[in-house]
Amino acid sequence: MTHLNDLLCVHCERRPAAAALDLCEACHAVKSIRVLYLRRRGWTPQWEQHLRRLAARAKLRLPLFPRD
Repeated sequence: MTHLNDLLCVHCERRPAAAALDLCEACHAVKSIRVLYLRRRGWTPQWEQHLRRLAARAKLRLPLFPRD
């Protein structure tokens, strides 16, 4: 059972994140999914937050880069 404050899997967004890449155990077991979420050189916490903001805006069907 998932709780509201549990971090969900960044890939399927259905199960709680259990692995180091914020993936659930099922998604982490698939090698091609793990490769997709590997942190590359230069991947900073700021970049991670930027990507998560873009993903949240996409889920709400908002423009990713609004014109100011």
